[in-house]
Amino acid sequence: MYTFRYQPSPRNILLDLMGVHPQHQLATGLLGVISDAFDLSVNNLRVTLSRLAAADLVRSNERGVYTLTEKALAKRSFMDRWKESSLTTPEWEGNWLACHLPKGEERGARKKTCRALELNGFKVGLDQLWVRPDNLSTPLPELRQRLLGLGLEDGASCFVLQAIEDRLASEWAATLWPVATLDQEYEELISLLQQSEAELTGKSSGASLAETCRLGGEAIYRLAIDPLLPQAIRPGDCYERLQASARRYDRIGREIWLEQLQTLGVTP
Repeated sequence: MYTFRYQPSPRNILLDLMGVHPQHQLATGLLGVISDAFDLSVNNLRVTLSRLAAADLVRSNERGVYTLTEKALAKRSFMDRWKESSLTTPEWEGNWLACHLPKGEERGARKKTCRALELNGFKVGLDQLWVRPDNLSTPLPELRQRLLGLGLEDGASCFVLQAIEDRLASEWAATLWPVATLDQEYEELISLLQQSEAELTGKSSGASLAETCRLGGEAIYRLAIDPLLPQAIRPGDCYERLQASARRYDRIGREIWLEQLQTLGVTP
């Protein structure tokens, strides 16, 4: 049975629904609809909005209307990269991207650094050294800026490794990423998306909204944090097939949410 990674918490639900809106907005008048669809209290949702505002992720531009901030949109842009079709280079030349972490960093900062590296497919290759295949289409300086935006500590050094000992390179390629597990989970998730798509027409608008948010959010999350490995390490097309299924399902989910807005007299 598939194990979900994405948690449809009040925070994630509100940010996701605002992200679907063309103007990235949410009127507090819709909290009742969201409450019914996701079985959350309106008070819980109001408190969540206040916390998001305190974290500078949303702001109230007019009475009762919240909008995503630049900070939230920047984080969303990383999650939205799954829609792109050219995140990697056609061929991998065998080089590796590396990030060396200095010793003595404060624990909280190091935790954020590790999370930023993991989100971009890096794994620990040697002591204090995180590595991944150098097959990303993003130039190294731009990648470093993205990592810094996600929490990479300033003292970290990013560079390219070229002349790697064959034994070490083979060990990294064979052991750092759970390729078989990834493929199995993607196959299961594709099946869930297809099954849900076939059954949505028989469900209420509220149930459809909750299901597409949860399942679509899971697919998008998995694609966003995919390590984007080259064929030499992860052969097959599981990523591409999940991406195609998620694009179709995301379109359906957006239509359901926008239709819900229009039913309530809200112009997107």
